[in-house]
Amino acid sequence: MIRGNNMANKIAISKSGVDKIVSELQSEKEKIGSYSTKLGTELGNINTSWQGTDATKYTEKMNDDYKVLLDEFNTSLQSYIDFLSEVYSEYKKVDEKFAAESIEV
Repeated sequence: MIRGNNMANKIAISKSGVDKIVSELQSEKEKIGSYSTKLGTELGNINTSWQGTDATKYTEKMNDDYKVLLDEFNTSLQSYIDFLSEVYSEYKKVDEKFAAESIEV
């Protein structure tokens, strides 16, 4: 959630917001991983119907560029998910610690 006009110093998060984002990112990561696996399978199957130099160049280009980028993106996404999961865990600890505390003003 963003509050105020100056976004640089007015960003706030909630425990439920972080948990929701982690779930959504995990779902997207799984979709990307599935797509990458399917792409690898399809690239492997191309040579059954298309052969020659052009087929080789195409499959190598797709494997070396696009599939590699998808896999690298998924790895980076997992690192971000791990970070946000840690944030959520720490948020829960703080929440649990102070839930029983009373604040007197």
